[in-house]
Amino acid sequence: MAGKRLNARTESVLRAIKSFHDSNGLRFDSLNIDPDMARAYLVNSMLTPSTKGTYRWIFSSTFSIDALGDLSFTGSKAPKPYSMDERAELISIARSQNKAWRRSSALAMIALSIGAGCRAHELNNVKGRDLTTDGSHLVVDNRAVRVKYPWNEVLASLKQEEDKFLFHPNAPGRDTKNFICGFASDLTKDPASPRFQIARARSSFICDRWNEALPLRELLETTGIRQVESLMRYVHLLDGAPGTKAGLRHMLAKGNP
Repeated sequence: MAGKRLNARTESVLRAIKSFHDSNGLRFDSLNIDPDMARAYLVNSMLTPSTKGTYRWIFSSTFSIDALGDLSFTGSKAPKPYSMDERAELISIARSQNKAWRRSSALAMIALSIGAGCRAHELNNVKGRDLTTDGSHLVVDNRAVRVKYPWNEVLASLKQEEDKFLFHPNAPGRDTKNFICGFASDLTKDPASPRFQIARARSSFICDRWNEALPLRELLETTGIRQVESLMRYVHLLDGAPGTKAGLRHMLAKGNP
């Protein structure tokens, strides 16, 4: 991928497919991955079905390998969203941190994930310039996200220099694996309090937007979900959602919320 900086997950996929080539005595070219080799790797690897689905998505979205759509992997179900009480408690935990940078980073982590649906690598790279002054709009990974109350006010209070990261601004090695999870696990909190998990935070954002009855195409755009079938992970949390991939495709084609 000449001229393109890859995140840690994509680099992990590249290492895996390269190792697969090496084990079969084949030359590997990261700029021209053979679709047949990508397919063979997914079919024969010992990865879990949900991880295979993630790898397939990366092959398609990052490396433009579009010949894998007929491969079907049963993904894991998304975790339940945070309740309103749990969200309030997470904010309280963030504000109770004993250092200013930890307070602001914890608030940014929670607001960007629950309020703006940021994935871990997106959250990690948000800077002041990506956010409007009032915190109501965020641009991340080339998608525009409308941020609602109270998260817009939280983000507005954190916005400083245009080139400054909102989360953990002075940390070295931002692409370190589990960078955000490590920070979250170190938050001072009561053992009975809810734990911050990026997957639950993103579930919260997706469920909130679904409950607003957004048109499905707009929901996909604001969440950064490229394929409607990827919502299958969430349908058990979404009232009235079709229970099949075909049903989701039909709903998208009809333009219904």
